[in-house]
Amino acid sequence: TGIRNYQDAVDATIYNNEYFIKHRKGIKNGGAKLLNVLQGANHVEADSWYETMKKYCDPKQYDNHFNGWGMGGQNMCDVHLVLRRIVTLIRDGLLEQGVHDWMHFLGTSKLEWACLLTDIQRAVRKYHNPSFTISFDCASPFLAIANGQLYYESIYPDGDKWTYRMQPT
Repeated sequence: TGIRNYQDAVDATIYNNEYFIKHRKGIKNGGAKLLNVLQGANHVEADSWYETMKKYCDPKQYDNHFNGWGMGGQNMCDVHLVLRRIVTLIRDGLLEQGVHDWMHFLGTSKLEWACLLTDIQRAVRKYHNPSFTISFDCASPFLAIANGQLYYESIYPDGDKWTYRMQPT
């Protein structure tokens, strides 16, 4: 990809976002919803990334703005940053009903996070956007297969963490 550092990733994302903004139909014209992915390896990078990319969700700047948020990097595994970002999105008018109803957490598959994200979704629905939905995914099974591994056993000890064992296929 030629991406070697943080700034390369920012530049590549700007390039891609500009392409999608220019060429997409938008949901009003039968097009797909697009999420604005937020990245960053720490709070400073995550804040900088947000400030650079937030315009792609702004209906004041783009008629074909993106429709929600994809949380990657530190944004998908740091609860302090997640909560701060939601407050910032609300303050900036970028988590509005019918405009920005979706937030997806990339590669987040821990049970604790499922409970936490459910609570966050309920709170945002109650106090700000009744249509707000949080989703998340788990990449581990797909990465395992891509690397020649197969899940073959699940262990559920009482009062302890669940374990999924893999072996080469």
